[in-house]
Amino acid sequence: MSMEIYLLSDQDVPSTQAWQKAIDALGFDVRFLDDETLQTKEVRLRTEYLKTPVLMELSRSGLAELREIFPKVAFPEHVAHIHTLRWSMSFEGSAAAYQAAAAYVGLVKGLMIDSEEGNLKTPDGAIELARSVAADVSVAHEALVNLFGQAKK
Repeated sequence: MSMEIYLLSDQDVPSTQAWQKAIDALGFDVRFLDDETLQTKEVRLRTEYLKTPVLMELSRSGLAELREIFPKVAFPEHVAHIHTLRWSMSFEGSAAAYQAAAAYVGLVKGLMIDSEEGNLKTPDGAIELARSVAADVSVAHEALVNLFGQAKK
């Protein structure tokens, strides 16, 4: 099962290198493994979260598509760039995706909406949510270690 976060902005991030700088500035744990341009319609992103491999995909989307998915959300009238960030559902994948998404919208002063909550988040709200997801992942790992005696991924 894959999960999705939508990134809305009037600016575009040119590469994973620029995106990684924003991630690092926030002290997040996700790392891009390749320097990729983000100027294509779709790009696969090899990442790591605390040394665990995570594969994500970034693709261009449209505002009409988002309005169809989230009919009750009041989107801005115009957004120059909309990306969909997808990843396979896992603890590490979720933490990596939320951290990457928060850094992206923080860098471009954009908005984020995820397929779970369905609420628009400002950069500050996205960063707070990313920190919360990472904390939840840490708690879940600790619970698994306590239950099984070793970390399960």
